[in-house]
Amino acid sequence: MAETVVRNEYGEVVFVQAPEASTLESATTLSTPQLAAEHYMKSLQDTLGLAGTRLAGDPTLEGAGDTPVAEFQSERDVAGTKVVVYQQRVMGLDVFGARLGMQMDGESLALESVQSSMHAEIEVENPAALAPAGTRKLGRAALVKLLGIELPDMDNARIERQVVLRYEPDQREETHDHEGCIGGPGVDLPRLPAPKLKGLAKGKHYICDEVLFQAAMGKGQAPVNWRALVEPKSGDVLYLRALVACATGLVFDRDPQTQTGANVSAASSNAVLNPFRSSHTMAGLIPAVPQPLSGNYVRIAETQAPVQTAPTVPNINGAFNYDAQTEEFTATNCYHHCDRLFRTMEDYGFNVASYFNGTTFPVPCDFRALGDAVNAQAPGNAMGNGLLELRFGKMIPGQTIGIATDNRVVWHEFGHALLWDNVNSPNFGFAHSAGDALGAVLNDPGSQAADRFMTFPWTAAGLNIDRRHDRAIADGWAWFGPRWNTQYGGEQVLSTTLFRFYRAIGGDSPHLATQRRAAQVTAYLIFKAIGLMTATTAIPEVFVGHLQTADRTTPSFKGIPGGALHKVIRWAFEKQGLFQPGAAPGQPQTVNREGNPPDVDVYIDDGRGGEYTYLANHWSCQDMWCRRRPDGGLTHQNPLVGFKSYMYVRVKNRGMQPAQNVRVDAYHALPGSGLAFPDDWAPMDTPTLSAPGPLAPGASVILGPFRFVPTVVGHECLMAIAHATGDPGNDTTIQGTIPEHRFVPFDNNIGQRNISPVRPTILDIIKLFRKHLIWIRNPFRKPVVAKVEVTLPRFLQKLGWRIAIRSAGGAKFELGPRESRKVMLVLTRGKDFDADLLRQSIDRKDDEIRISTFLDGELSGGMTYKLDFRTARDDDPGEPDDDDDDPPKDGPPNGPQDWPPKLPDRPVRTRRPTMEEILKILRGEEIDGGTRGIRTMRLEIDFDGD
Repeated sequence: MAETVVRNEYGEVVFVQAPEASTLESATTLSTPQLAAEHYMKSLQDTLGLAGTRLAGDPTLEGAGDTPVAEFQSERDVAGTKVVVYQQRVMGLDVFGARLGMQMDGESLALESVQSSMHAEIEVENPAALAPAGTRKLGRAALVKLLGIELPDMDNARIERQVVLRYEPDQREETHDHEGCIGGPGVDLPRLPAPKLKGLAKGKHYICDEVLFQAAMGKGQAPVNWRALVEPKSGDVLYLRALVACATGLVFDRDPQTQTGANVSAASSNAVLNPFRSSHTMAGLIPAVPQPLSGNYVRIAETQAPVQTAPTVPNINGAFNYDAQTEEFTATNCYHHCDRLFRTMEDYGFNVASYFNGTTFPVPCDFRALGDAVNAQAPGNAMGNGLLELRFGKMIPGQTIGIATDNRVVWHEFGHALLWDNVNSPNFGFAHSAGDALGAVLNDPGSQAADRFMTFPWTAAGLNIDRRHDRAIADGWAWFGPRWNTQYGGEQVLSTTLFRFYRAIGGDSPHLATQRRAAQVTAYLIFKAIGLMTATTAIPEVFVGHLQTADRTTPSFKGIPGGALHKVIRWAFEKQGLFQPGAAPGQPQTVNREGNPPDVDVYIDDGRGGEYTYLANHWSCQDMWCRRRPDGGLTHQNPLVGFKSYMYVRVKNRGMQPAQNVRVDAYHALPGSGLAFPDDWAPMDTPTLSAPGPLAPGASVILGPFRFVPTVVGHECLMAIAHATGDPGNDTTIQGTIPEHRFVPFDNNIGQRNISPVRPTILDIIKLFRKHLIWIRNPFRKPVVAKVEVTLPRFLQKLGWRIAIRSAGGAKFELGPRESRKVMLVLTRGKDFDADLLRQSIDRKDDEIRISTFLDGELSGGMTYKLDFRTARDDDPGEPDDDDDDPPKDGPPNGPQDWPPKLPDRPVRTRRPTMEEILKILRGEEIDGGTRGIRTMRLEIDFDGD
């Protein structure tokens, strides 16, 4: 992958993806993540624009005075990726929010990406404001005077330290367009008075006192932690934030709408709502007598008024079973959903304690903290570097059911919890959080909601809540479009983007197992990408880069190797308007079209024009075709088994720049279900061919012929992988062996076409259709349960026709890791039928025999026997070999004496048989005394793209 550099409005580098290899000597210096990071930091200082910043241990710092320093802050492991974080300091003080993170492969310590919020140049405007270290306490009156505003219950104010702040006028205080969300109905946060400091200007650096205190955001609200950065000389507040995040009116946990589409609300009775309850284990509870809802990750706690007693049961074996319209039911939901947040991450392979290293466990969860307010909150701790607690209110004011019963609300709050520990803020900087996306994606598989794209369907049943994840660019919902902002407008743009990604990788499949797999992968990448972040950013491309790094550095997740999805990630953001001039912070919000594709984007068209909408059938790429001679013909011919055949591939460029060094690598494989790359694929006799020159944007080139010899009658799998400088195929990024249905559809560089080779003797064709073998493979490194389902045309089923599975285990059996099994399919005869019934079946499209294979419930592949009722003289009209008895160019394997093939009466290439003739063959009967020739029956073995 080509090096990608993203800059902010100051021209500073904020993200580098796939940085160029270090030119410095390495050898033993890369033995630990910290040593490797120090090495990379020195190597990349010029690239990062940090030539004026030195490492803390650099001896050149002696006597350097106010030279900025990059000081090691932390090291953590995020699902196999090492992240080493540096804090920028000057004059002995932290530069506020200025950090740099090195993301490295956990095993090789190879550098994958760098995120930086460090400043290229720092000139402190008020150096005389530097004060001795130490905590200074402030009384309430002094705090009110200092801030120039008064909030309810202001208390516990102190100056912990000083920091250096780069002043940004538009970030001085939170935007006021979501006050109702932050504090609930009736809250009106006061605005800061205008600053008095002379010469105060955007981009200048000032020493500030960091004032930490507690205060409520409205009368009757619970206190939360706050941070203010105050310039000491003038007393101006240059930065103010409440360390809290929340979501208004979010209600749900596989709620009735998602379960069945039911028309109910939080005002419905127990008789209506109770049937939607389901029994779940209260995981992680710490045994006690009596047993409270308190576990290793979360605990139900009474942190705020109003007081509401939490339920208990006599012992650890008790059941927290309550009617829906009770406080106890809300409390039980609150524990289960909040615990599931952290337990899901644990199940996905994350080290929860390391990921949330600023959070104290178990996290207190107050299911009635916000009273009747339709609200939820995820406040940060006093230092703003971890989650303090989770707070919830009601779903509908005046009703008993609380908002904590909705797992979509809880997932939304978790979006903030993920950010607190990693970027020390509840928000990204370019969007509110990824919470809406997590709630939408994880609840979509199997959802029966009437509107799939309503983010909080149960909330909408009782309140006028309009949060969606199908927002259109045309309506202003582009990245940096008219309706985007850094809070909820940005969150809906982000959730639409991430939901598009989920749909593309399997969320739009009709199979539940595939939907679930796509949802889990999407959530995993969100978790990991946030874990790789080191600071907030106004530039969404930084998060795109972290998502791609998360994919490429994942050894395996749910049996799927990493490195297969990074192109789909970029495309999802491109479709929502990112990656184009004018789409940047500080620019006019006028984006009204999709973004630009990558500079170089070569592809083999599978019908999607190089894009990544969900594709179930990935094995029928029409820009790959075969010829029996290397004649450059443009239409497909079914090759002959045992004879040299020739594949051609058309490559296109949808990128913005000419593609250099374009080549195609060609492979073929024996038929089967569950093929894995690269294990089951072999290079063709002609393994690779290159284009004669650059490929211009929008242009195409045909590469070929690629020579190969098909060996199996009825089916052969062909694959082509295009490469270009700056756009290699994913065969170079995958972390090991990958099932083809999780490989081909997610890289437009890759094309696959399954073809039907013909053996030129009628006896072999008859034998093929009397019984047929397929191979079922397990591409995973764990045991799976394989299941084979056979579907005949309905009219044949009614007449008693059947396909029997004559193999050990029958239609359902276990396959060990990487194991394969031959399955025999045998068609048995039913009652006869007449021509009219055949014609009627054709008109109804009732003309396929389908064999589908499932691995652990997920469709992995199959076969389709297309019964062609038409009579035709030729399946390759107009081709040069139609009326020619000469062998293909290069001849048959054993020389000219093998040509023409010895057939009963006339050449195989005569005409296509009728349906009645095919059925006679399948029954083992003769056709007109055995004298009628058959060209071939179209046979496809399909590998479903799920």
